[in-house]
Amino acid sequence: MAIDAARAKSLFLAASALANPMERAALLDRECGGDAELRARVEALLRANDAAPLPTVDSADGQPGTEDYADPTAHVGAILAGKYKLIEEIGEGGMGSVFMAQQTEPVKRAVAVKVIKAGMDSKAVLARFEAERQALAMMDHPNIAKVLDAGTTEGGRPFFVMELVKGMPITRYCDEHKLTPRQRLELFLPVCQAIQHAHQKGIIHRDVKPSNVLVAMYDDRPVPKVIDFGVAKAAGQALTDKTLMTGFGALVGTPEYMSPEQASLNNLDIDTRSDVYSLGVLLYELLTGTTPVDKKSLGKAALLEVLRVVREVEAPRPSAKLSSIDTLPSVAANRGTEPAKLSRLMKGELDWLVMKALEKDRTRRYDTANGLARDIQRYLADEVVEARPPSVGYRVSKFVRRHKGQVIAAGLVLLALLAGITGTTFGLFRAEAARRGEAQQRAAAEKAAAAERLAKLDADTKRQEAKTNLAFAKKGNEILGSVFAGLDPKANYATVADLRNALRDNLNKAVKDLEGSAIGEPLEVAAMQNTLGMSLLGLGEASLAVEVFQKALATRKAKLGPDHPDTLISMNELAWAYQDSGQLAKAVTLYEETLEKSRAKLGPDHPDSVIVIHNLATAYQDRGQPAKAVTLLEETLQKQKAKLAPDHPFTLITMNNLARAYQANAELAKAVPLFEETVEKQKAKLGPDHPDTLTSMNNLALAYQDSGQLAKAVTLSEETLETRKAKLGRDHPDTLTSMNNLPPVGHDRSQGGLNQLSRSR
Repeated sequence: MAIDAARAKSLFLAASALANPMERAALLDRECGGDAELRARVEALLRANDAAPLPTVDSADGQPGTEDYADPTAHVGAILAGKYKLIEEIGEGGMGSVFMAQQTEPVKRAVAVKVIKAGMDSKAVLARFEAERQALAMMDHPNIAKVLDAGTTEGGRPFFVMELVKGMPITRYCDEHKLTPRQRLELFLPVCQAIQHAHQKGIIHRDVKPSNVLVAMYDDRPVPKVIDFGVAKAAGQALTDKTLMTGFGALVGTPEYMSPEQASLNNLDIDTRSDVYSLGVLLYELLTGTTPVDKKSLGKAALLEVLRVVREVEAPRPSAKLSSIDTLPSVAANRGTEPAKLSRLMKGELDWLVMKALEKDRTRRYDTANGLARDIQRYLADEVVEARPPSVGYRVSKFVRRHKGQVIAAGLVLLALLAGITGTTFGLFRAEAARRGEAQQRAAAEKAAAAERLAKLDADTKRQEAKTNLAFAKKGNEILGSVFAGLDPKANYATVADLRNALRDNLNKAVKDLEGSAIGEPLEVAAMQNTLGMSLLGLGEASLAVEVFQKALATRKAKLGPDHPDTLISMNELAWAYQDSGQLAKAVTLYEETLEKSRAKLGPDHPDSVIVIHNLATAYQDRGQPAKAVTLLEETLQKQKAKLAPDHPFTLITMNNLARAYQANAELAKAVPLFEETVEKQKAKLGPDHPDTLTSMNNLALAYQDSGQLAKAVTLSEETLETRKAKLGRDHPDTLTSMNNLPPVGHDRSQGGLNQLSRSR
């Protein structure tokens, strides 16, 4: 009868783990039963295994031992290759010892030296050790410990020198620093990228676990480093000319983090998805504080049972795991959140993406480490994850969650429409910069075009062109002049609103006249459309401004190309109009496209690029994403301080908006002092009654209210209100905003109401 080879392997592994011969015999009696051939095969394997002991010599007491087998040149205090002094043993793996060492030449620095263990220099182990050295030498990634040198000791034991990572396991670092789940995910991303780099070099780590992912501080920033590719396997190539094979039934890896295919006795068919599984286990532990399979239960089980659990037992979802552990309060505390909130956070997308990485069937896992990283990035960006085919209900809930700020933003837009011709706080920033850039670009284009025309056209053509240009100029003047036609500065309008309504009517007529104009160059018409669009925005006619900007953008794209500076200006202005009209999704998408093209075409520090960064930040804030707004506004402020000046009007506008973003992001400790600094500088630079100064004063008063400083809030609100009455009049929208925001004296914050205040933009 044919012997079941897999069964023989399983029994051999189980029996070889038992040192007591009687226990071995009892195991074989129980498992083999009457199958004499199977028992004979297993016993033959055991005899062959027992007959190959490690080399030993007699010890001092005459008994066999390994004490003198150790290489005397590989110990603390020894110097290897004449330049590596071993200072301290800092780790020990299955086949090597790791020392902290001091390199003396050609540079002095602290390094890590890994030396093969005494008694471990069989051909197979030496081959695997050399594979580790070769694998690391092939890789060059900031999140993988670098190999610096390699050699052999005087006793013939191989060693290699690598970057010394002064860090701690990633799980311990996260717990000690109380990192939130989001921060843990962000720290986990470069680990995935490092493993992906190894895979691209044909290397499979096969032992991804916390102790092999160390976090060290570089320039006050935590950087994870993947170490110990000692069990790495070449994927599709030979790393060494020595024989390198996984022995009969040999297992490589750590059971808690081992993939199902690694737990198979026939584990030669291992690919990069095995590391994806181990990354999933590591992510599971980072989020829940425990591995999918409990370490204690694995430690108590027999080897075959351990392998069966790894291969067959499905991991509970992270949210389910959290709900079943007794240590949830401490786990939540280590993640800077409350137990109930942590459990809710895991449900849904985090459950899906972790469980996709932990699929027993590797064809259902993420194909690559980068695939896992991209899905984590989608989760962090509040985008739809690909961990499972999303249902219609899921997509709808995701859309609502991503755009919940629009409900509030829509109300703010309605209030903003009343802001009048004075515009918004950051309106001056965008309008002035955009008009200035547009004028410069147009002037340069006109100068170049005029020079070319003068060189090529004859006198008759020049005269005809002059007539045409004169006719267009007259037509343009008539159209733009009609905006102010009939508006008598001396007339006694009943209210400011009456004047604005009259101006709005004239603008609407100018838009129609300009569209119907058959005279002039299309690009000139587009420039005039941009001018009218900015005026419409100032009057609160955002929807009409959208139509005008769309026409100007279409002309410039067709005539100048999609990434011409003038085209980019039109894209920025159209995005602004989308934002003011409440179409925040369109605004963000167009801002992001504009920023990408502007950085590529003009450079990241060009004034136009900085403007788009600033505007995108305001759109994020309107959309209820203050954290993203903070990041971009901090970048904008840094660039403006370097390029303009710390007290430049545009810099001060960004300071005000950054403070508002801090406030929206519940960072009042940053918001209040920044508002105070902004108000102080604006009073000195612009004057105490400048609109921008008054806007920042109004916002500072609201921040005082949010931080519980009601006395300061009342005083500053009253000062702002009185100044606006004197400067703008009692019925100006900004004055009315200040009146609405003024907290009643003696108001008790605990009674509520202060959080619903109108806030000027």
